[in-house]
Amino acid sequence: MTNFIQRILNGEVSLEEYTKTERERLVYKILTNLPLSSILKIKQELKGNVISKSRRAFGQIVHRDSLVPIPNLGLELWDRDPFGLKDYLGSGETDATGKFEILYDPKSGGFGDAPDLELKIFDPPQTILIDGKQSQVRNLIEVKDGSENTTDDYDFGVVQILYYEYDPQYPLFSYCLPDSIRHDFVPQALAVTMQSVAKYGQIMNNLIQRNRRNPDEPSYDEIQKSFPETLTLILEKNHKGYTRSDEFFGERMLNGFNPLIFKKDKNNPSLYTTAFNGDKFTLTGRIDMPNYKVKFELKEGKLLPIEITLQFREDDCVQPNPLLKAPQTYTPADGNKWLQAKRVIRATHLGVLGEVKGHLSQCHFNMEQYAIAFLRNIRKNPLREFLYPHLKEVVHINRFGRQILMNPTEGFFAKLEPMIINPDMLRWVRTNIGTYDWTDWQPRKPLCEAHTFAKLGNLYWDILTAYIESFFTANQVEIANNWTEILNFSNDLVQNSVPYVPLSMEQVDDGDEWYDLNEIEHSSNPRREVNGELKAIRPITTSSQPTEQDIANLKQVCKYAIYQCTFWHSWIHNEHNPEFGELKYGDLLTNGSMGDEDDESVLPGREVASIILAVTNMLTNFDYGYMLKNEDGDIPLNLIQLIESKRAEFEKLGFDLTTLRSRLNS
Repeated sequence: MTNFIQRILNGEVSLEEYTKTERERLVYKILTNLPLSSILKIKQELKGNVISKSRRAFGQIVHRDSLVPIPNLGLELWDRDPFGLKDYLGSGETDATGKFEILYDPKSGGFGDAPDLELKIFDPPQTILIDGKQSQVRNLIEVKDGSENTTDDYDFGVVQILYYEYDPQYPLFSYCLPDSIRHDFVPQALAVTMQSVAKYGQIMNNLIQRNRRNPDEPSYDEIQKSFPETLTLILEKNHKGYTRSDEFFGERMLNGFNPLIFKKDKNNPSLYTTAFNGDKFTLTGRIDMPNYKVKFELKEGKLLPIEITLQFREDDCVQPNPLLKAPQTYTPADGNKWLQAKRVIRATHLGVLGEVKGHLSQCHFNMEQYAIAFLRNIRKNPLREFLYPHLKEVVHINRFGRQILMNPTEGFFAKLEPMIINPDMLRWVRTNIGTYDWTDWQPRKPLCEAHTFAKLGNLYWDILTAYIESFFTANQVEIANNWTEILNFSNDLVQNSVPYVPLSMEQVDDGDEWYDLNEIEHSSNPRREVNGELKAIRPITTSSQPTEQDIANLKQVCKYAIYQCTFWHSWIHNEHNPEFGELKYGDLLTNGSMGDEDDESVLPGREVASIILAVTNMLTNFDYGYMLKNEDGDIPLNLIQLIESKRAEFEKLGFDLTTLRSRLNS
């Protein structure tokens, strides 16, 4: 006798209930042998057509670390069925306080059993093009199980989720806690990245193993030939000596991998200057980082160097504020010494300033501030689809970079290490970011006719201006209706901003004035102080309802973020290998640095040289995520059309539009 029949005989269960249960058991037995399509059809028929959503599932969703509520998350309530089958019960979203309430009918679970509740939490849908057709895709953030056999109201309680949290292990500037990143690196982009790392990593490992077997092998020429040919090497074949000329030096400072913003010489305003001061850094002694100042003159429309002053540290002085050797000044009349001095400048300008300041600081870690605040807060506002294509992979590539580049023991920077990564390199990044802000920023003015980078930057900025004005005109009502998200975005951005500093670690006030302030902090708008720190990033808004100035601020933030993630980062990538990919042209130097190109004593060791060329190639030689290709289908067609409409102007300035990246993902 079964337990169920015993309960009937004892009067605990009626015969009617027994009949109903046995019928459902029979149905279930039959269903298990049917194809899925038939099961779904029968389940719908069993539910019947009368649904009374008389029960509530409710709760609140908050950030796990801070317990701050998360509004406007999409929610679905489901019944967990055997064999992975599930019944949809209802949907909703979190309100401004992170609370939710979903009405459901227990009968909707089907099969006559009470639902085993399951809460699915979603980010908002994203519109993409698939085979030329618009589709909506959603990202499932998390699934929370409720109680089983629920027939009454159910309280999920306070649901704490990791959702784009600020990593407490990196207090110097904003890092996204890896486990809290709730969307995937686009699979194709990740695959291409990993292929590039694997390809050049294998070349590097082969060279290093060979060197460890024999310290005199491979030769520097063999190391160079193991990697793709650079622009400088190609140019030298056809025009020997050109890439070492004053003309090429000046042109690359204007339009190369790390295009400079110059100052005007305080004693002679017709001259332009650039300088570097490493006195605040703790060095390792492996790589030279001398202080320098270079003076340029404009001659027949070209920017030409006329004077270089170098000042090295005394031997073995690696601590901050070191003893310094007497400064040495060189001019074109100094022959080989002039050539050597220009190479010393290139080594620091490309391998240190270009990588850490222009690339990591201005691109990656500056934009991570905006990406985290955006992903934490913007869901319902139209800005979600507008900015998401450009910011979506910042947190992913920075996480990747932390692993392979900036790990203090195993990262590539630790193996090169001109300075201690933690804290000195990270402190330098912090001060760089401390000089950046969206307010009143726009591309630099052209210094001369040959200043193509500045001309291209302004051309692209004008395109973004038209694109953003069109978007705001079409979406102004919904932007205003969901302004609370913008306020929260602004608050997170400012709250987690680094402190404002007027000068970054490598800068000194030598009395020279910037030739142009467009990209230099110059706004008179007030900053906010948080816990005694004056923050670098200014608020977008302080109101729950937008003012005219707030809208103007938001437009400016959009332009700034898109420009940095697309044009500036494209330029850094496009111009990286053409210069930094040739060892004898511009890579890091040691042992006093001043030597001819055939003097191997000033080159980094063969292992370090192999790492330098491998890293510079693996992190730039992959092709995914371009504006015009629009591989993911999420770049609005009107932006693509606006860019295409200016193709002739871009081409006239020598820029290949097919190399314009759509986001910061490498």
